[in-house]
Amino acid sequence: MKCFKKKVHLLLWLFLLPALSYAQTAITGTVIDAAGETVIGANVVERGTRNGTVTDINGRFTLNVAEGAVLTVSYLGYATQEAPAQPNMTITLAEDARALNEVVVVGYGAATRKADLSAAIGVVDRIDVLKNRPVAGAAQMLQGQIPGVTVRNEGGDPTAGVSITIRGQGSKSGESPLWVVDGVPGAPITLEDIESIVVLKDAASAAIYGAYSGSAGVILVTTKRAKAGAPSVSYEGSFGFSQAVNMPQSLTIEEQRKVREMGLPAGQLLPDGWDVTKNPYIGQTRTDWIDEITRLAPFQRHNVVLSSGADKHANRLSLQYTDNQGTLVGTYNKSLNLRYDASYQISKHIKIREDFFWNQWESRGANTTSGESGVILSALMMPRNAEPYYSDGTYGGTAPKDEAYINQYGSNYADIHGDVVNPLRSLLAENQFHRPTAVHSSTFLEITDLIPGLKFTSRFTYKLENNFEKTFSYKRPEPGKPMLTNTLSYSAARYTRWETENTLNYDRQFGKHQIGALISTTANEQRGKSFGVSAQSFISEEEIYQYLNYAGTYINPTDAYLDPDNNVSVVGRLSYSWNNRYFATASYRRDYAGRLPEDVKYGDFPAVTGAWKISEEPFMPKTDYLTFLKLRASWGRIGNLGSIGYAYGNPT
Repeated sequence: MKCFKKKVHLLLWLFLLPALSYAQTAITGTVIDAAGETVIGANVVERGTRNGTVTDINGRFTLNVAEGAVLTVSYLGYATQEAPAQPNMTITLAEDARALNEVVVVGYGAATRKADLSAAIGVVDRIDVLKNRPVAGAAQMLQGQIPGVTVRNEGGDPTAGVSITIRGQGSKSGESPLWVVDGVPGAPITLEDIESIVVLKDAASAAIYGAYSGSAGVILVTTKRAKAGAPSVSYEGSFGFSQAVNMPQSLTIEEQRKVREMGLPAGQLLPDGWDVTKNPYIGQTRTDWIDEITRLAPFQRHNVVLSSGADKHANRLSLQYTDNQGTLVGTYNKSLNLRYDASYQISKHIKIREDFFWNQWESRGANTTSGESGVILSALMMPRNAEPYYSDGTYGGTAPKDEAYINQYGSNYADIHGDVVNPLRSLLAENQFHRPTAVHSSTFLEITDLIPGLKFTSRFTYKLENNFEKTFSYKRPEPGKPMLTNTLSYSAARYTRWETENTLNYDRQFGKHQIGALISTTANEQRGKSFGVSAQSFISEEEIYQYLNYAGTYINPTDAYLDPDNNVSVVGRLSYSWNNRYFATASYRRDYAGRLPEDVKYGDFPAVTGAWKISEEPFMPKTDYLTFLKLRASWGRIGNLGSIGYAYGNPT
């Protein structure tokens, strides 16, 4: 028997909404909790739409909805409620007991109830809803979901990635969090395969990853696994648009002339190039450069999953294609991902699991950060009397290049604007090829109940990345910042990494006592090679001549080799709780890093946490106003190995 499920989320209707005509009613209401207290900031959404609002400081809301609409009300820590829309309605939210009883992964195969946590850990709720957003990856999905976690896109470049800050920036270098997927640090992930996300927000919770956690924190991801069941095929697709808003804007040429005149000393005149009678080209605003470099950018994601399984074995194959067009013209990020997950139950206590991931991506980015050549700054500095393209179809400069104009007025007066490059040239002119591939494989062996409550897990991971890049930069003859040399550059790189990990986990309850223990060892090695070469002075810029053998000048090639970087780690953790009231956890990790000097080859990373669930004490009265109260404290130390170069400890 085959089951076909189809789920397509089309966000295009957002743009067609004004064309729809139906009666709408303004609904007002109040959201309260079980004790009758108003709930501030609750989400109120018309079911089946993106039409929504949030409650104000008095728990009140107003929303225009269609006749017969149903409202969905949600708030963190409360069960989601639905109610038919009606005037002056009151919606009561009940505490979500499931949220407190939810089992949360805390690293190295250990898990605990959310209510029993003694460290600062955040859990992302409603994964199935969030992944339907028009986002390209898991990092963007975190935006606005966990207190203390800030997610920021880097300009309009879809290849620039996302900046995640957990409880403020902990390093001046602006590190990224460590992603741990199914217990594997740095493993790849596709959006549709995510089952849960946990964020380790404080040093005590992240210390178990030691020098690898860095100053930015740790994000734990659990993915969907192969399960027993009838063969099935499912498809999910998303389509949407993104647009840049609140963009800066430069002065019109008339405003720029006025500002320059105001800045002159009394009696001094502007240069001749600003005189419209001597340079008519300066007299008219022709271009909105911000509008020229931005666009309404489409986004699409398609995911197909094939799964089947029996009692002893299960298989899951997923294929995902993503096309994320940037809001800056000419930019994009496309990827094709293939993931295969299989599990085999060898015996009652022995299980083998394989997780294989292959991905290839193709991208074209833009420099959005440079103060000299960044396209955003170029769009602000480029004079607005200039044109994007000359009449012959070539890229426009800061002044006319027509010989007749120069002969008539004696100059094109390009010098009055300084060095500036047409931002459209920066975005579109280069001929680029960039299509890396990567393979990631993890094999797991699990042996359960060596003694009651004791589990052994062994993992071996191998990662291979290959990258080839080719870029041809054309001559830039137009006025502004000319460059009369064309350049071709090649680069190739190969990176490998293997890691082995062996972990013993013990978890057992004795009456009112809950005891947990963990010990783990990890070893890894990574190597890399890269090569690059450049050439200049190509007589022809036709694509068939964009190869090294047609160059006039060759630039010295670069060759790099990453010495084997070897690291070994030992981890231990103990946890204890009594009668669901008192909780204590202590962990200790030692990391040995091959890149460090001989006399300081290792670092130690201890952590300790404690919690007191006051609401479980007999003296604590049970009221509707206070149903859960916990006091916790934590201390930990984390490392920052990622900030140290591979050859740091080698003599020079």
